[in-house]
Amino acid sequence: MTERTDSNDRGIYDFADRVIADMNKRNLRAFGRLSVMKFDELNVFKLVGETYDSSAELAKKRYKAIYEDAYLMAFSRMGRKAEDPDDDIMNDWLLDMLEDFDAVTHYRFNEEVERKKARTAEALVSTHDGTRIDRREVDRALKLWTLQVSQYADRSVDDGMMGAYRKAGVKYVRWNTEEDDRVCADCHALDGKVFPVSEAPRKQHYRCRCWLSPVMKDGE
Repeated sequence: MTERTDSNDRGIYDFADRVIADMNKRNLRAFGRLSVMKFDELNVFKLVGETYDSSAELAKKRYKAIYEDAYLMAFSRMGRKAEDPDDDIMNDWLLDMLEDFDAVTHYRFNEEVERKKARTAEALVSTHDGTRIDRREVDRALKLWTLQVSQYADRSVDDGMMGAYRKAGVKYVRWNTEEDDRVCADCHALDGKVFPVSEAPRKQHYRCRCWLSPVMKDGE
């Protein structure tokens, strides 16, 4: 088999990292408001719900931008003229991703948003001192939310690249690692292996920066 490209000279996660950093700043401000809100039980549940809802909607918009960037970059890396992804296909992809069970997070995005709302509100109600919210609970909630948001941003990159490969008629992909001392044993075992596009393995841990590159059989 002859590989078209496995170069990672433009980090495929660069745009996603910038988006994640921006979302982290916005979420820091949003969750920070929870720690200074006026306490009453109804107020807590209302504001916690609004915080998660607005943050989730922002993330969903950003995931589409990340997918599109990765999709267009994949065409560029294949030396092909860029083709904008179809809006309907991209919308369907987003809905599927948010409802799909993720192998890394072990939950479904939309369901987990609802669980985090309930858990965070209950934690803030049960730990308040009568006048103030326990900032530690807010910080804990923010940390877990940031982890969730970043995982699905990374997945948006991978799905965008694979969407482009399928559109371009690529039949095989190769798993590539950074080949440094930070590569985990599971990813190291996959390095260089070629899979049919339909059988490409999913990432198995947070912030995995391995990537799949298109491969063609000799003569194709």
